[in-house]
Amino acid sequence: MPEFTFTKLSTGNYKEKGSSFYAVAQSTSGINEVKSLLSNIKKEYPDASHICYAYRIKTGQRLDEFFSDSGEPKGSAGQHILNVLKRKYLINAIIIVVRHFGGTKLGIPRLSHAYNTAAEIAIENETFTPWLEKKRLCITYPYKLEGEMKSILTKNQALVVNEDFGEKIYIQLEIDVELAEKFIASIKELSAGKKQIIMEDQKVY
Repeated sequence: MPEFTFTKLSTGNYKEKGSSFYAVAQSTSGINEVKSLLSNIKKEYPDASHICYAYRIKTGQRLDEFFSDSGEPKGSAGQHILNVLKRKYLINAIIIVVRHFGGTKLGIPRLSHAYNTAAEIAIENETFTPWLEKKRLCITYPYKLEGEMKSILTKNQALVVNEDFGEKIYIQLEIDVELAEKFIASIKELSAGKKQIIMEDQKVY
């Protein structure tokens, strides 16, 4: 079955008996990014009564699924958000739903409906992109090879996610696993055994 991820951040709003449910849906590369996203949401909405969420993250053949009810009655929030992700075959994706209590208790059926609906509204107009497994590499190389490196990166559709210009150029990149072998061979050929380029795998957590 084909798998997909989000192309951009999207949001949705839903109200039920005075309570408001604001959902944020976006792609995520790993647990560290999830923690950062949640931290930012909590800072942005300090008056939220609950911040519930679910994610699905795939690394290699391993798929991690997790959800949180964040103090809501067990089974009333996070599982329903996760089910929205699963129904759309979304991975490396997270949906966070922020609730502001409106003064009236909803009961589990209405809570479940509210969290599910908010999550669905957030992604109803979203265009998904097919998910391809990525390999992350860290590469350090001298400035004299910058032009040739840029050419190799472009030809292999490598995405630079971080770079630093010190005594040498240091980059972190992501590349489709299917293209990684050819890309690595090109880098080794450019280095020509002179150890001008340092390359190492970086695990994504």
